Amino acid sequence: MTSQTAEFGYWPDNISIRNAEVTIEPLPGLRKVVASVNDDEGVENDWLYAPPQQVVGLGTGVRTLPYPARVFGLPKTHRITLANSDDPEHIAFHLWALSFFVGLRLTATEAGFLDATPIRSGKLVDFVLLRTGLETAVDLAEQFWITNRAKAQCARLFGGSVHALFLAQNPRHLQFEKFILLYTAFDACFALAKLLHPQRPRPSCHAERVQWMCELLGISTPAWADPSTPAGPEVATLRNATLHEALFMGQPLGFAVHGVGTNQNLTLEMQALTCRLLVALIGGAASTYVRTPTNTRQRHAMELP
Repeated sequence: MTSQTAEFGYWPDNISIRNAEVTIEPLPGLRKVVASVNDDEGVENDWLYAPPQQVVGLGTGVRTLPYPARVFGLPKTHRITLANSDDPEHIAFHLWALSFFVGLRLTATEAGFLDATPIRSGKLVDFVLLRTGLETAVDLAEQFWITNRAKAQCARLFGGSVHALFLAQNPRHLQFEKFILLYTAFDACFALAKLLHPQRPRPSCHAERVQWMCELLGISTPAWADPSTPAGPEVATLRNATLHEALFMGQPLGFAVHGVGTNQNLTLEMQALTCRLLVALIGGAASTYVRTPTNTRQRHAMELP
């Protein structure tokens, strides 16, 4: 089996990771690349937004359209090498896992960013890993790949859930858009959990899925996902109305928000729960982080087993 390598970005941190199977190292000129991205006029509050859409007209030159591009690229900053692998999905999975643990979208594709992306690590998760923790995270991802390589859908579902979690946090999204994306992250986690635990009895209805995952992975079920409440789990009720009736909080999409007059921030709690589900599913269920509360804005130091 041969090795494979790929350049990826955008990661502004000068970090190298080396173990027997995976090597990650910064590319030359990292400091200049970071300075250039930081100075981009599309940056606002550590988020870089897609540039204006431009088209070349016949005989009219380049014309800027009144709306931004959707998909865009960023410079590559690092290189990943897998010592014993010839499967391109192996590198793709490692980049999704590293993206998650770094809290920043990383990609080896030429145009791998959609609408907006943060340019500072940690913006998309509520935990912090030290450098040695990143090395452990890479080891954990490699072990997950080895254990589940016969079921390629496992790696794809993990990446899909991470991507939905990241997309949901675009500052320009309305609340119902965040909600839909975060619920798809839950659904991807549920599909992954079923593949990883095929002997575990599955819930009989959609409303019990979040509770089933929480119980399986040792996470406290949030009140808004508890199916034993008289009206059923709030999150499932909202999901059904949003996806099947085009109503969010009883109004057409975008005309009402959840949590007005309360201290609850449902989408923030959904983000936090998705993070804990993903840590547990990739092999970190023993981490104390998995059992930390989801109803807080606090950032948690995470130590992986």
